[in-house]
Amino acid sequence: MPGEYHENLEILMEIPLFSGIPIEPFKVLAYLCQRRSFQPGEILFAEQEVDPQAYLILEGKARLLMQKNGDAILRRVGEMDFIGGFSLFCDMKRLFTLQAESKVKCLVITREKFQKTLTQFPSAGNKVFERLAWSIYEWESNFISEHVPSCENCKRSLGVSLL
Repeated sequence: MPGEYHENLEILMEIPLFSGIPIEPFKVLAYLCQRRSFQPGEILFAEQEVDPQAYLILEGKARLLMQKNGDAILRRVGEMDFIGGFSLFCDMKRLFTLQAESKVKCLVITREKFQKTLTQFPSAGNKVFERLAWSIYEWESNFISEHVPSCENCKRSLGVSLL
């Protein structure tokens, strides 16, 4: 476990959502998170289910699907992709399905353990929320520059950063 703990600590410190938080909360999360493996074809989480976990892909490839659109592949994800971070904050139904394409190894953080860590280190929560807000702002800013000039429907869907 000591080797895995140190690996988890180093890996967690690379997640952009957690940038800027002190080392102590990382140590707690590194101890509390768990590693899980999924076989090809296995579902990590399903569209419309409430799943209180976030997944950092350590090895392998997975695909994000929209099942209500006939299993349309939205994109593929792989090593060091952090999926499902919003689930660490509240219950919400997944908008997509995440399915392993190859054998996938993940670092899994549960909401319960994440929330306990934030309770223990409240200043870390402030940093995470600040980073989350900036991530939303950056996403919308990129979306505006890439899609809005040529997409009338896109203009009507803007404003998430105004929340």
